[in-house]
Amino acid sequence: MKTIITSLALLLLLVAAAPLLIHTLADTKPNVQLNVDNAKPHALEDTTEKAILRDYTAAWQAINTAFANGTTSPLNDNFAGFALEKLTQRVKDQKAQGLRTKIIDHSHHVDAIFYARDGSAVELRDTASIETQVLDGDTILHSDKSQIQFIAVMTGAADRWQVRVLESVPSGR
Repeated sequence: MKTIITSLALLLLLVAAAPLLIHTLADTKPNVQLNVDNAKPHALEDTTEKAILRDYTAAWQAINTAFANGTTSPLNDNFAGFALEKLTQRVKDQKAQGLRTKIIDHSHHVDAIFYARDGSAVELRDTASIETQVLDGDTILHSDKSQIQFIAVMTGAADRWQVRVLESVPSGR
């Protein structure tokens, strides 16, 4: 009898923890590597480089969480302008269709290609290795693993850098 009660207690604990485990998987930090050696017209300061890496990583983490959980709130701290509008609409569209997207970030090799003289904006080229799964409940409707190039423009906000533009571009550009 004690074994059955222990097993039931363990099962209840696992069932209660399942949403937390799913949320934790969605919140896993992406592997982002930033190269600032070729930024023009001038080099990024060390503190700016660290902030860009931190905030670009957080932005991808927010995308993963928003798409996996069907909520736009994770996007608000990390995105502004066109990027925020576009991602918010995508989350709303997939939620309206009863779908969710799971993004598995394998890597992001990011090059800073432009850094404004006044330090107000940075342009990044991201070669991302991403696995995308579109789910209806727990059923995978589509799965795709690909390497995608993104151009991102980030601008400084009060206490962080925010992504204003995030666009995929044809490879080789």
